[in-house]
Order: sequence, then structure tokens, then C-alpha cells
Amino acid sequence: MTAAGAISGAIFAAAGAGVSALWPAITLPLALALGGIALAYALHELELVRLPVPGREWQVPNSWLQGGFSRSAALFGSTVGFGVFPRVPVASLPILLAWMFVSGNVFYGALLGLIYGAVRAVSIYTSATTQEPEEVVRLNQRLMRLVSPAHQATGLFLAAFAAYLVAAPYLP
Repeated sequence: MTAAGAISGAIFAAAGAGVSALWPAITLPLALALGGIALAYALHELELVRLPVPGREWQVPNSWLQGGFSRSAALFGSTVGFGVFPRVPVASLPILLAWMFVSGNVFYGALLGLIYGAVRAVSIYTSATTQEPEEVVRLNQRLMRLVSPAHQATGLFLAAFAAYLVAAPYLP
């Protein structure tokens, strides 16, 4: 997941760099539009408005689990880590991918993608020490209690990010 996230971030940023090289004047309007979209999704994450979260509802097929642990882990991690194939749990991922594109910085795109992939894999990292099914259930319950605070934190981050994108062109 972590490596796939880094690759995904680099790809989005490289694509954005290519578009900016061909059409340099597009960067500012894209950044301002992204600021407006980020603000709308900040309100969504804070449960003030309801918006559809871009993404697919695709799930990893059960057949992928039948090829042994290493093969299954590689297929699962590489697909989920990219962030664009499976269900997206928070509205910040499409905003993050769009920012990678708008910024056009491949290094930062890869770094942010790596961080996203690592955060997405937290449940897997933390479950590595579990040995009994009951432990996995308790771990899942603890992680599920973090969902609402995670959405609130994401909403506040998106609001700050939106303010930055809208104000940045006018800052000294």
C-alpha cells in the first residue's frame, strides 16, 4: 500500500507537471477551483452538507485471497494503496490527488502518496501482532471509534487547505 501510494502520487504529479508545461496559465485557475472544492468537502467531512465522495465502490475480489499470503498481500496492497480503485473512505483523497496534479511536483507527490498509503495501511500494521480472532475484532472496534474524529480532523484540514489555496495568490 505504501509503495503503491508513492507511485500514484508521483504519477498524478507528473501528469500535472506535463499539463502545466503545456499550459502554464492553467495552474492558478485550477488551484482556485480546487480551493472551492476543498471548502465544499470540508463542510461535508464536518457533516454540515452531504456530497458524494468521488470514488468507486469496487472491493478486492475474494479470489485474490486464494493464491497464498505473499501474492494476496501484494495484489491487495498495490491496488488499495493507489487509492483510485477501491472505496474511498474520506473526501480528502480526491482533493489530495488533485493537489498533486495541480502542484506538479513529483517528489512531493510521491511523498504525499507514500504517507497516504502508510496511513491507509495502519490497520494492517497494527494487526500484525494479533494472534486470535477476538483480538482482531477488538482492534477493529478500536479503529472504528476513530472514524468520526478522523472525519472531523479531515474537515478542519480541508478548510485550512481551502483557505490557503484561495488566499495564496494574494499573499506577499
